[in-house]
Amino acid sequence: MIERRQFLRTLGLAGSAAVIDSCAKQSTDELIPYFVSADAVVAGTPAHYATTCRGCPAGCGLMAKTVNGRITKAEGNPQHPVGRGRLCARGQASVQTVYNPYRFRQPGLRDPQGVLQPLSWDDAGPLLATKLRDASRRGPNRVAWLGRLETGPFDELVTSWLAVLGSTRRLSYETFDYHAIRAAADLAFGRAEIPQYDFDCAEFVLAFGAEFLETWISNVHFTEAYARLRSRRLRDPGGTFVWVAPRLSLTGLNADGWIATPPGSEAAVACAIANAMIADGVADSAALGTFPGIRAALNRFAPDRVAQVTGVPAAAIHSAARRFARRGTSLALGGGLAASGDGEAVALEVAVLLLNALNGNIGSTVTFGPTHALNRLATPQDIVALTHAMSAGGIDVLLVHHANPAYTLPPALGFDTALSRVPFVVDFGTLQDETTDRAHLVVPDHHDLESWGTYAPREDIVGSIQPAAMPLFDTRATADVLIDVAQQIDGNVARAVDRVGWRERVEQWWGDSQEIIRQGGRFTGDAASARVTLRDISATIASIPLRSADSTLTFLAYPTTQLFDGRHADVSWLQELPDPVNKTVWGNCLEVHPATAARFGIGNDDEIEVASPHGRITSRARLSAGLDPGIVAMAIGFGRTASMRFADARGANAIRMLPPPAGNPGAVWRTKDVSIRRVAGGRRLIVLQPEMMAHADGEPPAARVVRPDRVDEREPEPPKTVQFYPPHEHKEHRWGMAIDLGACTGCSACVVACYAENNIAVVGPALCDQGREMSWIRIQREVHDLQDHDGLKQPGNVFLPMLCQQCDNAPCESVCPVYATYHNPEGLNAQVYVRCIGTRFCSNNCPYKVRRFNWARYEWTSPLGEQLNPDVTVRSVGVMEKCTFCVQRIQAGKLDAKREHRVVRDGDIVPACAQTCTAEAIVFGDLHDPDSRVSRLSQLARGYRVLEELNTKPAITYLRRVVPGAPDHAG
Repeated sequence: MIERRQFLRTLGLAGSAAVIDSCAKQSTDELIPYFVSADAVVAGTPAHYATTCRGCPAGCGLMAKTVNGRITKAEGNPQHPVGRGRLCARGQASVQTVYNPYRFRQPGLRDPQGVLQPLSWDDAGPLLATKLRDASRRGPNRVAWLGRLETGPFDELVTSWLAVLGSTRRLSYETFDYHAIRAAADLAFGRAEIPQYDFDCAEFVLAFGAEFLETWISNVHFTEAYARLRSRRLRDPGGTFVWVAPRLSLTGLNADGWIATPPGSEAAVACAIANAMIADGVADSAALGTFPGIRAALNRFAPDRVAQVTGVPAAAIHSAARRFARRGTSLALGGGLAASGDGEAVALEVAVLLLNALNGNIGSTVTFGPTHALNRLATPQDIVALTHAMSAGGIDVLLVHHANPAYTLPPALGFDTALSRVPFVVDFGTLQDETTDRAHLVVPDHHDLESWGTYAPREDIVGSIQPAAMPLFDTRATADVLIDVAQQIDGNVARAVDRVGWRERVEQWWGDSQEIIRQGGRFTGDAASARVTLRDISATIASIPLRSADSTLTFLAYPTTQLFDGRHADVSWLQELPDPVNKTVWGNCLEVHPATAARFGIGNDDEIEVASPHGRITSRARLSAGLDPGIVAMAIGFGRTASMRFADARGANAIRMLPPPAGNPGAVWRTKDVSIRRVAGGRRLIVLQPEMMAHADGEPPAARVVRPDRVDEREPEPPKTVQFYPPHEHKEHRWGMAIDLGACTGCSACVVACYAENNIAVVGPALCDQGREMSWIRIQREVHDLQDHDGLKQPGNVFLPMLCQQCDNAPCESVCPVYATYHNPEGLNAQVYVRCIGTRFCSNNCPYKVRRFNWARYEWTSPLGEQLNPDVTVRSVGVMEKCTFCVQRIQAGKLDAKREHRVVRDGDIVPACAQTCTAEAIVFGDLHDPDSRVSRLSQLARGYRVLEELNTKPAITYLRRVVPGAPDHAG
């Protein structure tokens, strides 16, 4: 008979694996060998653990690499359906959060002076039990739970545990709730859920502000799928993607065409596109035949009329309608934060669903089921109700689990004030933030890479969570704490557990534990899609306003691919990662259109005060033509509390400007009636790797484009050069890369992967301001001056990953006085760190500017040093360094092949940047192998080498980005 506590631990809720054999009949040394039997692990040999990334609700599969019990690298899990072996920059940085030196190391109790004092677990548990007992005796619903989205056994445990305390106040809270999508689907199809979006069945994407390459729903999954779409439609003269929004986000910069809409006009433009489809006779008549009122409601949105009112060109509307009219194979997306203002978000989502219905996409590229876990998120109205209950004294104990509402909710809502009226606030977080600063008791949870559990982003994808390392500090699994505390209260937990039948569920889950743990979860893929029928939405369409743009400014807050909603702000890798759009680091800026800046007498890098009806902030201005003149925009995630060491007071908090969600159908991320003025003071903006115009001074661009009809035309041959030295002989291997600029989205995941793999130091804001960054890869953003094509604006942006080109005629090699840089037999420009004396001659002679000099002795505050890769030397002051194609991985691949008595196969060796690239834009291999993928790609007509006219003979081939409307001289 299994003990109750033993049974719950078996679920993976309590952080112990020593009892799994009680249910699963599996030996523990097979399940987690390093934790139970050190004999099963060879010292210095990496072990990999399949788990699930919890950096956002997407739930990508993750493989944690450990060496001697230390987690050194995170990679995507190839067997997991979400991500398929890829990770974004935030997932790559998850290792650094494990070893963050400012994690909570034990429980803490706030003293009367407001200082968090250390507390033992023996004291923390009884204290929490006493508070909960007193609250439950005062009446029902005096205890509230506000936590991140959870699924599976832990989710049910929390619900049952609260029920024992007589409370049903439980909110699954995420900053981005997608409530407008759910509400619109309920209106249009009677299903209040987020649809599935299938890029594999699509030929064209029309996105109304949905940042699907950055932060929207599941960006890694969408990026990988969209890259496949682009590769299939390479020769499409109309392109594959049109962006409809007032601002060019990273997703918008990757579009083939842009319809710049004034804020608040997106729904009207969507209806105008639908109107044009009906007028052109390409709309699905069955979708309109049942409800003639829909056709009548759309009559208000004739393209010419919408163009006259909003200023959006009618030609652009007709062009988008023609491109979208691909029956059953196009895809319209809504839900971007840029469109979530003025209570019109639901109307836009309804219009987007109508577009998909008119084109026959429902059931092909847009389906309902399997259901998302995101459907269970609390609505903005739920948050407002909880805030009111807290303000009215209806909550005695508030439990916050891996959430930061004190920061992510607009101050205008009054959540901070309400929080101060709760007698006892408990936080189960791992790092200090604005909410833990207001908590009375901090009960630190294990890090997700130290925990057991499950997470199901979709009903047919249940990812397992297992610890890759022992808990670093004196933390405890939240499930353990809940069970201990509830047992101290009244011992009713056992009955609650039996009521939900967990014994049968855990036996089923762990019935094949080895396979589940090996592949990272249970992926059935057998959830069927539901048949849905369009309802009469004519009233919603008729209510969409058609208003002209006014002279007032609108403030837009947006998430970034680095910090998401701000939960990653205390990760130094991500703070030093340049924003892909504006290239700022260690802070944010206020994006202003040049015409707007001229109107208000503002220059680039001026300190600006921004005021809205809800708040006031100051920030540095950065001029950008990638937004409508009627808006100013700022990234969220900055302007943090002083207790966050890496994020301390860097930038401004854009959320302070926003209105509360009360009275709106969803969270609001923009606000009207904004004023801006230049002021004095402030920190200087730190900008690394600014964007460049591609044809400045008549020089050929580094990032090149080509028209779809000229894909098979090769670049002009470079001028003839004189060969002074005999060519290098690469007898066995010649390592090289092929980088597809048409696939690269500029997400910068490769940059963070390189940081983690190669022990690259973070230099901090002061040295970044001097241009001393150490990153071995920079993502160059080049802007091509393209003419508008078919009525649409052409963003003309190309992202180019620039790293050491491993030249055959390397200019750096001939100038090193101590032979620290030399050409190895396999074509690598090797760097011997112990020889380097820091003359920097090699850097001066490198035309690609990819070498980095250690200007200072960079330190890893304990325990950050625990995540260093033992296979890579840690460099010090006075030493030059640069990309090595991850030579340690090359050596490991060759040794594996030697042990197995075979040759190195294509794909055996994958550098960190190529392994994590969500779009698979980077391909590595042996150029001597004619059958290797890199060899085949290098021979494509789209291929060229940067600065090849210098006769450096790089080993990296870039493939030109295919852009509709590219000029003839672009190649």
